[in-house]
Amino acid sequence: MNTTATTSHAGPDRFLTVPELIERWPIGRNSTCALLKSPDFPRAMVLLRQANGQPRSMGYREADIRAFEEAHMVHASELEPELAPGTPAALPPAKRAQPRRSR
Repeated sequence: MNTTATTSHAGPDRFLTVPELIERWPIGRNSTCALLKSPDFPRAMVLLRQANGQPRSMGYREADIRAFEEAHMVHASELEPELAPGTPAALPPAKRAQPRRSR
């Protein structure tokens, strides 16, 4: 009997793990974990259980994640300002390195 879960197959019942969500979104790990705790985020499902009945592996249905992204997230293309063709994008000014204080 095979007891390992796989998240590599494609299909409507594919499950995503937390590390896959962290790679999927352009936000940091702490921001992703805070988002997972929000009340309107889809609930995780148990993929594997230990012999004592405790969850060993949790995952989120990809269809639920896509629906959440469409309803709540801003796409990167919406964040970029509209530029005329051929106009170079303005870069923010670089921060100057502050000298270290000696003790």
